[in-house]
Amino acid sequence: MNAVSLNNLWSYLQGLSLTASNQRWLGERLIEASESVEKKQHKAELVFPKIPKDYKPSARVMAMTCGPLPKDFDLDKELDERWQE
Repeated sequence: MNAVSLNNLWSYLQGLSLTASNQRWLGERLIEASESVEKKQHKAELVFPKIPKDYKPSARVMAMTCGPLPKDFDLDKELDERWQE
């Protein structure tokens, strides 16, 4: 939702004659919904591919992924850049 829509929604809610318990109920539902969305997003980021134990990568894949790092490789810099993306 954009800011205008949120402002309109807020104006609408303020116009309702809600009791304190109704306001609390509405707030709790909104918090539950936002926490649910956050959990789904967080879980999606932590999914890793499952690689079978007996998987044997090809020689080409091994050449691309294994071996010594270049001498000018800065691991801390690379990790920082990955987390910023």
